[in-house]
Amino acid sequence: MALVILAGSFKMYYDKTQAEIEAFHLQLEQSIQNQKTLESTIEQQNENLKQAVENQEMMISQVEKLTKENMVAQNEVTDIRKKFSRHSIDVLSIRKPKLIENIINRGTKSVLNDLKDITDETQFDKNTDIPDASAS
Repeated sequence: MALVILAGSFKMYYDKTQAEIEAFHLQLEQSIQNQKTLESTIEQQNENLKQAVENQEMMISQVEKLTKENMVAQNEVTDIRKKFSRHSIDVLSIRKPKLIENIINRGTKSVLNDLKDITDETQFDKNTDIPDASAS
């Protein structure tokens, strides 16, 4: 009888141990899946971080470029102001009206050409041949 009780105890211990082992295996599998998910998420976040750094570097280079262009424009403005400060347009227009008229006309024509160029609606078209939809 003691042997039967001992065998029964051993069987319960064995079943309990097997159940614990199965639970540990399930936990291990879940941990492995969680690890894969975390690695994938970390990899994606690293890619996002790399892209953000590249975008920031591109913006910094654009800001530097614009800063240089601004400095060039400021220098041009300074040069033009110096020229205007050396010349009295009022006196010059009275003494040489035809010269001033020609200068103004050339400048106006240049500005109008520039405006025409920058407002040309076809300047960004890659294909200027537009098929006629009514011909189909």
